Amino acid sequence: MTRSAWGSLLKGMSISLDFDPQAYQSLIGGTPILEAPAPSLETLEEAHSFLRAYGYDVSIPQDEEKLWLIHSRAVTYLKARILKEDEKLPEEISDPSKLEDVGRLLLMAGPREADKDLHRWSCILLKVMHVVTHLQNDLFSYFSSEIQEQIFRPYKNFVRQDPATGLLLEASEDSEPIRLQKMELKPFKDSNSAITKLLSKPDAVAFGLMDKIGVRIVTQTLLDVFRVMQFLVKNHVVSYPHVVPGQSNNSLFPVKKFLDIVNEMKSKGVTDHKEINEVLKECLAKGLDQNQYLIKANEFTAREYRFVKFINRQLVKVPGAEGERPVSFFYPYEVQIIDYEHYLASMSGEASHDRYKGRQRAKARERLFAGFKH
Repeated sequence: MTRSAWGSLLKGMSISLDFDPQAYQSLIGGTPILEAPAPSLETLEEAHSFLRAYGYDVSIPQDEEKLWLIHSRAVTYLKARILKEDEKLPEEISDPSKLEDVGRLLLMAGPREADKDLHRWSCILLKVMHVVTHLQNDLFSYFSSEIQEQIFRPYKNFVRQDPATGLLLEASEDSEPIRLQKMELKPFKDSNSAITKLLSKPDAVAFGLMDKIGVRIVTQTLLDVFRVMQFLVKNHVVSYPHVVPGQSNNSLFPVKKFLDIVNEMKSKGVTDHKEINEVLKECLAKGLDQNQYLIKANEFTAREYRFVKFINRQLVKVPGAEGERPVSFFYPYEVQIIDYEHYLASMSGEASHDRYKGRQRAKARERLFAGFKH
């Protein structure tokens, strides 16, 4: 066909200008899916096609069962963590026997739903289901025992409980140990907490959830915080090339200032731990330039909470079953270190864990109800 013929043909054709704004805002507009309106679907068949693209085919019994489990988990979370005493999910969407088909949720969440109450609650429930879906399909869900064992084993190898002196971090009986106040191995982030975190942060996604598991070490002194970090690197518990850039936090004591003080004390022949620790505490008491710290912004963390944190990645190796190839992948975990004085200060007031969780839940609720009266 000639060029002129193509031109004549195109002139007689009309093209659809019915563009889906949500799709474009999600793909290239930067709008998080939790803040976007539900898709505009007209039939149950369209809803099922949407779900297939999402990853679940309702014509496959196993997929349909998984969708109902996700639905049940989301309903349970809303009732336990989000709803107020006078709020109740409509049975039309919370009761599987009345909903009958998960695809109907997508239709009720769409702009064509006449019942505004059903529309609102369907949108909210779908948002939670989306977060639950990503959490339940994280590598941790399939390899939790291997991940935990391989991440925590190196820490356990160097910690022992001494009847006389308490908890010790030491490489061997001949080396100088570091006395710890406590060490917590967080085997997994509570599922409710993980859902709340993903709901509360627009840029948070399940594969980017860096602190699903972690290690928290409470030292006896401020100096020991830095000694512990040195110990972890020197004894190859932590491989610092695998630290995730941009995820570290140090609101405890500036690194450069710490190194300057230690080098100055060494030049004077001072190696006594207590004396060095007192100098560090005196510097804190006088006040240090906040620009010297490395603080990763977190709207939920109180300014009073002072600690050091980094995200490390462990190469987890899972042997394959007979005839299958082994699997290996990097999995992130959080290491948080704090001295006992600041740890005690974090147990109350704005820096307390309960206040932190409360601020997160409030933000999660705000995002879920965005655009609706509540």
